[in-house]
Amino acid sequence: MLRTRIRAGLGSALVISLLSAVLWTLVHSGDRFISSWTPRFGEPAHTTLRLPYGPRIERDAQTGRAELHYVHEDVLVARGVVLRPDVSAHRVAYAQEQRARPPSLQRLLGVFAIFFSLALALTAYLRKFGQNRLKLLRTQVGLFIVLGVLVALSKLGLLFTSLPELWLPVSALPLWVATAFDRRTAFLVTMISSFIVASLMQLDLILLSVLLTRGMAATLLYLDRKHPRHMVVSGLLGGLCAALVYVAISYTVEGSFDFAADARRLASSDLLACVGGGVVSGAIAALLRSFVARVLGQVPRERLLDLTDLEQPLLQRLASEAPGTWEHSRAMANLAEQAASAIGADALLTRVGAYYHDIGKTIQRSYFVENLGPDEQSPHDELDPEVSADAIMAHVVVGTKLMREGGLPEPVVEFAYTHHGTQLVEYFWNKCLQQGNPKELDESAFRYPGMKPQTKETAILMVVDSIEAASRTVETPNRDTFEAMIQRIVFTKLASGQLDESGLELVDMRVIINRMTDTLVNMNHHRIKYQWQAKRAEEFGVPSSAMNRPSAPEIQVHGATTMPPSSAPPSSYPPGSDAAQGAPGQSLGELARTASSSVRRVRDDDVA
Repeated sequence: MLRTRIRAGLGSALVISLLSAVLWTLVHSGDRFISSWTPRFGEPAHTTLRLPYGPRIERDAQTGRAELHYVHEDVLVARGVVLRPDVSAHRVAYAQEQRARPPSLQRLLGVFAIFFSLALALTAYLRKFGQNRLKLLRTQVGLFIVLGVLVALSKLGLLFTSLPELWLPVSALPLWVATAFDRRTAFLVTMISSFIVASLMQLDLILLSVLLTRGMAATLLYLDRKHPRHMVVSGLLGGLCAALVYVAISYTVEGSFDFAADARRLASSDLLACVGGGVVSGAIAALLRSFVARVLGQVPRERLLDLTDLEQPLLQRLASEAPGTWEHSRAMANLAEQAASAIGADALLTRVGAYYHDIGKTIQRSYFVENLGPDEQSPHDELDPEVSADAIMAHVVVGTKLMREGGLPEPVVEFAYTHHGTQLVEYFWNKCLQQGNPKELDESAFRYPGMKPQTKETAILMVVDSIEAASRTVETPNRDTFEAMIQRIVFTKLASGQLDESGLELVDMRVIINRMTDTLVNMNHHRIKYQWQAKRAEEFGVPSSAMNRPSAPEIQVHGATTMPPSSAPPSSYPPGSDAAQGAPGQSLGELARTASSSVRRVRDDDVA
């Protein structure tokens, strides 16, 4: 029922690298094996024949002196043009193609070795230093598929168009990667993709420099990743930077650059190609953003926004059948979104996950304390500890099933089966021990059947789930008490190993603590008392200072306020509730005694 997301290992990295290197080698040299494409004098060229940027020896017509020049005239013969032996460019193209067809085995092995090394380096980086999602096998396969398609389309553009190679929209790939993951990975992808595409033109120096500059600059200047239109803007800015680099290289190598001559070439203008290629890259990235996000295993922003619509059937069901849980989820969404935004995680995905993570509680709403009325009694009072634990844990499995049946994307479903991780339902385990454990049950029978959080977003939700519940019990809602409570909850999760696989770093936790403290303080701001409130308090003999105090007696426990058993009915304190799963200071079992919740006994095979 709970699908483990497969991580890429060394074996899968070798397979991916091998297959990618074979594909790229075929794209690089495959056209050389097609004999019908071999150029012949007196026949039209089947493909565009190009020459990479490099040194040319030219002889002065008047003095006869030979001079060395660096010439960037990539298109020698456009596709469909008849080759003529009396044209110098045609002779050069003919000689070059005859020499390269078919490629030798040594050349193919050299190309393959380079591509295999690049692919292996990329997979090694993704496994060692990439975000948790980048370590997933599905994500890596999707990334290499997109890269392979981009390389193949670049080759087709070089073969069947006569536009300058600087138009190639290679910068679209790093924009997609920066949107889905992070800039650091996008920079590495820029370098590898630029090198591979430049190798299609025999490592053309100009092409390599332009692609590198355009991709790096576009990624660096891609500041607003929420709106697709900013991809076009960053692509334009990247193109302008590439044009400057192109001119700088021309001055460095040749000592001059003829702006007028370049402008007269119109569509073949190199400066126009530098800028235009950036704009085209941004436009393609914006148009295909949602599609590529799905290929990379991500949820498109448009889909996430759609899932926040309160008209969604699952949200309507949650609001109508478990209103207390729905209010808890909404409060969590605000906290979790702020925390995710503070550390650069996907804030919108975190909000959506908070909305849906407890959807399993709709099955038996009355078993969860937030949905109990003041006169309702907890069903746990008449259940055995292991049955109560099963009922508590069932909402994870049931919620996962409901979300998948509702067609929610897997990254959203992941919030359901990771928000409790593998934590122990301590209250019922301790209750079982107090009864002498007559059935000789193991501790594993009282552990949640989910997984530890695998991403920063799901880890944030786990922490916020406990913080939001515990914040409702704080007697003195000020910065110090909130911060102490949050610190204890975060460090409890950390010490229990629940955050080990999430990718959260210590600096992230510090930022999260600060942001959630600020958010809770703002949520619990004070209001002035109106005159009628003070008058009403005097009429009933209640001091106005007590108007905001809880009606039931409370006790302070390590920064969290709980109701003593003697002052509240059993239905007021939820064993196994969210507050009990990580409230500060106390053991989870002790805090669980302050509440009461459960669902009917449902095991994995009941809902599979």
